[in-house]
Amino acid sequence: MKLPELLLPAWDIKKAYYAFEYWADAIYCWVPMFSLRTRANVFTEKDVEEIINFANQNWKKVYITLNWFPHQNMIPALRKHLEFLKNVKPHWIILADAWVLELANEICPDIDKHLSVQASTVSESWIRFWAKNWVKRIILAREIAVKEVKKIHEMFPEMELEYFVHWAVCMAYSWRCLLSNFMAQRDANRWMCAHSCRWNYQVFDEEWRKFDLSEREKTQAEDWNLEWKESFLPWFIVDSIDWEPISIREFEKTHIWEEELRKWEFIPVEQDIHWTHIMSSRDMCMIEWLQEIIDSWVCSLKVEWRNKTFYYVMSIARAYRKALDDTAEWKKFDETLWNEIHATANRWFFAWFLNWKPRTEWQQYDANRSTANFEFAWVVVSKDLDKKLIKITPKNRIEKNSELILVWKKISDDKKFKVEKIIFDKNLNNKNSENLEECDVLHWWNWDWYIWVSDEIFNAIENWMILRQVVKNEWLIK
Repeated sequence: MKLPELLLPAWDIKKAYYAFEYWADAIYCWVPMFSLRTRANVFTEKDVEEIINFANQNWKKVYITLNWFPHQNMIPALRKHLEFLKNVKPHWIILADAWVLELANEICPDIDKHLSVQASTVSESWIRFWAKNWVKRIILAREIAVKEVKKIHEMFPEMELEYFVHWAVCMAYSWRCLLSNFMAQRDANRWMCAHSCRWNYQVFDEEWRKFDLSEREKTQAEDWNLEWKESFLPWFIVDSIDWEPISIREFEKTHIWEEELRKWEFIPVEQDIHWTHIMSSRDMCMIEWLQEIIDSWVCSLKVEWRNKTFYYVMSIARAYRKALDDTAEWKKFDETLWNEIHATANRWFFAWFLNWKPRTEWQQYDANRSTANFEFAWVVVSKDLDKKLIKITPKNRIEKNSELILVWKKISDDKKFKVEKIIFDKNLNNKNSENLEECDVLHWWNWDWYIWVSDEIFNAIENWMILRQVVKNEWLIK
């Protein structure tokens, strides 16, 4: 079985190296001013050249994202950047704007082009249009079901198809959202979304009466037991099973929202027979459905997430790699992989549009915070062979005798151990014994931190390895 590539994001060069180290076949990256991911990125053109050279030497691939829509004053800078890409030769360029595609074909004719998800491609007719403009791969819209993907491939087998399998779902259609712009002056369409849809709101009715949603829990539970036909009516008309509408207008309501930190800033929200389908969604994860996606002839599985750590990149990459390898051997899905997926902060998962439209229960109504089973503990910086000490960069509070997990490339190779000693150096980079002090708790401060572990763990640890611990942050506990 030929497996699709595993494609991960890289917001900086360190994340790019971690993605490759933990089994990614390819990464996509970007220079800030030429991408929608303006805010979540520190890549430079020098970094781009370095990571492309590394990829070429290690049979990996690098895709450069140019998926923003340039204003006229950005055209000279765009031309200059395309000249740079012509020289460093990334494996693909990802674009969304038709004129940027035309310019890229003019300046970089030898570099293949991808069409970004921002183009919202959902049909074979659109694919034919883009193919005439020298697009070699389509990153399909996230609102497309896997059965549709298979039909598109059958109609256009020569076009490569890329499919999103893991990311934080936006409640708007293909990111076409103005909530963040309106409420926080941060443009979601330039990757600066403030996630306004996930804030806390007080709800008022048309007569400015507050909704006490806690009192509706029993009513909502009863609503689920209604007949199928009635269960699809908006909740504000389900009070009476015998209710019959006189006019379609009776389905229309207006609510007013007030965000908890923006008192007296009221937002009118209209609701009709089709409900109001916005606000807090669960996260997308399709790790359990890889066989169905592979059968639809997808050539690339894309992971997305804005502004996450390299701990996230590592965890998700090795989980999907294990799932792909199992699929290649015709094994059933390994349920223990959910432990690895839940090792990163998440809002619980669902399969998004994989099998047509999402259902009501795939929204997250009860909370607006993330959960996780584990948390990022620290990164190994170096080893002191003489004193048998490991120098680390802490990422969370660690206590003496804490049980940590040494994270390897293969999940089955992970090792558990206890921190036997914690030592810090108040005089940075000065390892004189009089400056080293033992303590019981390690924090993320500006001192140099060292730990002492058993010989077995000391010999197993390598520089820049990641360690995790069972979650202690109360905001991440389920």
